[in-house]
Amino acid sequence: MKEKIDTIKELSGNLSLLYVEDNDGLRANMLKLLGKIFDNVLVAADGEDGFGTFLQVKPQIVITDLNMPNLDGFGMIQKIMALEPRSKVIVLSAFDEKQELYKAIQLGVFRFLHKPAKVPELVDAISDAVLSIQEEENRLLFSNQIKTIFNYQHSMVIMIDKGKFILSNQRFLDFFEVENLKKFEKTYPLKDELLLEHKDFLYSTPTSTWQKTLQANPNKLFHAKIKNSKGLLHHFIVKSRNIPEKEGHCVLSFDDVTELNLISLFDGNTIHGHTSKEDKKTILTFMKIIQENSAEVKIHNFYRGLTIVNPAEIAAITEDEVVLKTANPQLKIVGLTNFMTISSEVFPKTVICKSVKSVDMDKQTIVINEMSFTSRSSVDRKFIRLEPDKEHSCMLFHKSIQFSGNVRIVDLSEVSIKIEINSMLPGMKTGELVKISIRLPLSKSPISIVTEATVFRIDENAESFYMVMLFELRTKEKNALKEYLANRQMALIREFKKMDIA
Repeated sequence: MKEKIDTIKELSGNLSLLYVEDNDGLRANMLKLLGKIFDNVLVAADGEDGFGTFLQVKPQIVITDLNMPNLDGFGMIQKIMALEPRSKVIVLSAFDEKQELYKAIQLGVFRFLHKPAKVPELVDAISDAVLSIQEEENRLLFSNQIKTIFNYQHSMVIMIDKGKFILSNQRFLDFFEVENLKKFEKTYPLKDELLLEHKDFLYSTPTSTWQKTLQANPNKLFHAKIKNSKGLLHHFIVKSRNIPEKEGHCVLSFDDVTELNLISLFDGNTIHGHTSKEDKKTILTFMKIIQENSAEVKIHNFYRGLTIVNPAEIAAITEDEVVLKTANPQLKIVGLTNFMTISSEVFPKTVICKSVKSVDMDKQTIVINEMSFTSRSSVDRKFIRLEPDKEHSCMLFHKSIQFSGNVRIVDLSEVSIKIEINSMLPGMKTGELVKISIRLPLSKSPISIVTEATVFRIDENAESFYMVMLFELRTKEKNALKEYLANRQMALIREFKKMDIA
């Protein structure tokens, strides 16, 4: 009985109980008893008083006598059930004639107890009423939330409360071949191990379970790998939707994408072997998954090194192209560069669009039909790389000899520099050590930096060469360069905002 009382106390925090009894002594004694097992107890002396209290408070549970002055118990119950048919009414009666019992059933009474009721019987009745209310509440929440999940009829859907599975749809039960969640709990007691480890997928780690990760990231899409009852591996896209009205509750949807054969894209260098045509087909598939889950992608671009990132929604998808709707700043830069990269938690790699079909400023849309995966992306840049002011100078020294050709800084960070030169130094190759001298304008006084650098990459163009070099500056020079880059970033932001791109 103690366990049931503890359960009542745990689940009835937001519930109230009304006790109606015309006998003053019985009412006082029952109030003491009910106060030990229920936090919010109201009392009334007769049916009329009881219905008045019900109108004011709307208690979920009502315990009442039948023979009372002014308005008897049946009269009050009839009024209550007409107003709130989900109320749980427990009748206490000294009479147990069949006629009274039939009338109670007809009115929808939850439980009929012979008076005086034994304490265990009363506790059982209240416990059953609380559990019934909880189950109805969960079912209502589940029903309302499931309607908001896109394409839910093709998904496994479950509701969890603080990590416990409390409701599911039939597809979930069919996948694991169980009749109900009680059977599921017995067959799969280690829920933390349901999602199997896989690179870039969702699964439990020593620091967090997969359920906690999902609840901490509502509406974010995750990949997951799960075995069904026959031991066959399935690939899912998983999303959590928190329920604001019920803390700790959330609805999880599992969209089965196994037939698309996408799981191998997350293994090793599979993507590098893809053709552009294969890449495009795969990307369009991922885009459809994102659209069906009402999720977003992010568009990344750069204006003279200044990062421009905006969310975008997928407005339409055909067999050949994707229409994205995004903010004006991104439309401006895409219109200027005719280039962009796209990221999403669903993509195994960043998507690069080297050519954009069209940009519509009025409709705020971008249409792309050329897209492929890229393993080397500026999306994950650790350091800001900016194009410097035109009033800069740079000198390059190789084996103590100054390069006599033209040198222009393409972009600059606190750990690297990219320069353009009109001819290549004899014998220059990656890994060599060179010396560079940089002079940059600053409002207070110009910055001068002289440092050794390692050649990281050399790219040959039609009329020039690009060289990327890495360096490590002394603290004073590094702080000065950071100050310059911060000022340059603000200047580029102002410049970009003033741009008028048709």
